[in-house]
Amino acid sequence: MPPPSIDVRIVCTYDAVKLAEMLMRLLEAEQHKVRLVYGRRSLADLEHAKTSRGAVVLIWSVNAPTQHYMREWARNIAAGQLIEIARAPGWPQSERKAPVIDFMNWRGERGARAWHALNERLRAIARVMEPRKPPPNRAALALGIASIAAVTGAAMVRMHENELPIAPTETIDQSIAVAESETGVGETDVGESETGVGGPLEAETVEPPSAEDLEALPPLHVTPLEPMHAELGEVAVYRPTRLRPPTLLERIGSLNPLRLLSDDDSSE
Repeated sequence: MPPPSIDVRIVCTYDAVKLAEMLMRLLEAEQHKVRLVYGRRSLADLEHAKTSRGAVVLIWSVNAPTQHYMREWARNIAAGQLIEIARAPGWPQSERKAPVIDFMNWRGERGARAWHALNERLRAIARVMEPRKPPPNRAALALGIASIAAVTGAAMVRMHENELPIAPTETIDQSIAVAESETGVGETDVGESETGVGGPLEAETVEPPSAEDLEALPPLHVTPLEPMHAELGEVAVYRPTRLRPPTLLERIGSLNPLRLLSDDDSSE
């Protein structure tokens, strides 16, 4: 099982670049984010590597023990982040948290002992670098417990309700009969009702008034209205009111006797 993906920085000398590139390809295939630095320019990444969360892999090749920048990396990186692999004997002795992994006979096999040892170290560093999970919220936990208790209580009440016996119909009828015998109310008092439910027992029943009572009322005498005769007067001949004085032409035309005759005929 591959370790959880983490950031990996590989540091080596020039004679171990091929091995470092092989490791880089295999680690990237397992979803790790890998950065390769080598030579003296690798010191430019040292300060950032000391504060970052990830693993640093140092390759001790033939020329690595004599290089000053390789010793600087080994001295400044925390032991919990450092992984050292040996490509040749003669790596520097120091107080290490984990032993150096032997990669002298490794040829790129994933099932080799050296590869498994490297994965174990990466898995241990990933567990240390993994952020801690926040503690569970007590309020949410209490709410969940209360909900479970409420559901359980409702289920218990429902179970007890189902266990209660239901009285049969015959038993109910017998109980009603016993109650009637004790109170003195029976079929003779309530008439045809079998359960003793009905109207008043002693009051006289009065039938409400009906529509037939209207026949006993005296007849109504209505005096008919006399017809009205209106006399119509004669209407005088209508002559329109002049709203303006007549013009000169109208005055001349009024002197025409033929027009006077036509006006008289029209008025009649």
